[in-house]
Amino acid sequence: EEFRVRCNDGTMLYGRECGPKHGRTIVLLHGWSGSMEYFKENAASLGQKGLRVVRYDHRFHGRSDKPDHGMHVARLAADLRDVMQQLDLSDVTLVGTSMGAAVIWSYIELFGSDKISKAVVVDQAPLQNKLDDWSFGSKGCYDEKTLKNLQNELANNFSAFAQGNYDCCVSIPLSEDLKKLVIDETLLCSGPQLGRLMADHTQLDWRSLLPTIEIPFLNCVGGNSGCFPLEGTRRVGELMKSCKTVTFKEANHWLYLEEPEKFNELVSSFVTGEGWSAYEGVSSL
Repeated sequence: EEFRVRCNDGTMLYGRECGPKHGRTIVLLHGWSGSMEYFKENAASLGQKGLRVVRYDHRFHGRSDKPDHGMHVARLAADLRDVMQQLDLSDVTLVGTSMGAAVIWSYIELFGSDKISKAVVVDQAPLQNKLDDWSFGSKGCYDEKTLKNLQNELANNFSAFAQGNYDCCVSIPLSEDLKKLVIDETLLCSGPQLGRLMADHTQLDWRSLLPTIEIPFLNCVGGNSGCFPLEGTRRVGELMKSCKTVTFKEANHWLYLEEPEKFNELVSSFVTGEGWSAYEGVSSL
C-alpha cells in the first residue's frame, strides 16, 4: 500500500506500508544514497511476522521530492516527525541503517522519544569525522579533504560512485537482480545534493547525546564493514544506557541486505519480545 506525506515545507515524500494495520509498528529509515527499496528483503518478511512495516524515501532520495534546500540530518528528522504525525504513529520501533541511525538520534534530540518504544541502528559510528579524541570515524569520508574528494566524485562521476559504493558496502554477494536494484536506486539521487547532505552528516557528533537516551536500542554492526571500524560502530552500544550490540561477523555495511533472514529474525524478536531470551548472551551472529 503506497502513501504520500507532504512535509511542513511542502516537500512530498513517497512511501509504502505492509503487514497488519493494528500490528506493532516498525518504521524503516534507509541510509544516505539509498532508498526504501533497500529494504526489499526485509519489509514483506517483517510484515509476515505480524508487524506493520512503514518505509519511505527520504527527501533527495528515491521517488520523494528533491528540493534545493534542507540538506541536513535535522531536516530528515523533521520529515520523520511529519510522517509519524500524518500516519498517526505512536509506540513505534524505528530502524535506521547508516545515516538513518543519525536521523533517529536527531529526532530524539529535537522531539524526544515519547512516540518511540524502541530503536534499531545499523552500522553507524556516533561520529564520522576524525578528531583528536576520536579515531574510529568513517574509513572513506572523515575530514575536509576526503569530503571534497567524495563531493567531486558525486558531481562528476556519479555512476562510478554508485558502483564503487556497492563494492564498499557488500561482502556477501547479492543476487544480480538485487545488485542492479540498489545501484539503480542510488542513481535516482542527485550527486551534488548527496554531497551537501554528507557535509552535514559527516561532522555530526552524537557521543554526548547517546548516554541521555532512555529507550532500548539494538545496535547491529557489520564485522566486515567497509565504512567503519568495529570500534566505531560498537561504541554506540557502549555509550547508551540500554543497548544490545550484535555483530554480523561475515557481513558488511549492508548487513540487512546480505543476511536478511538473520536480520529479520533478530529485529522481529527485539520488537515483539518473542524469542528474545534466545539472544541473551549472544554478541555475534
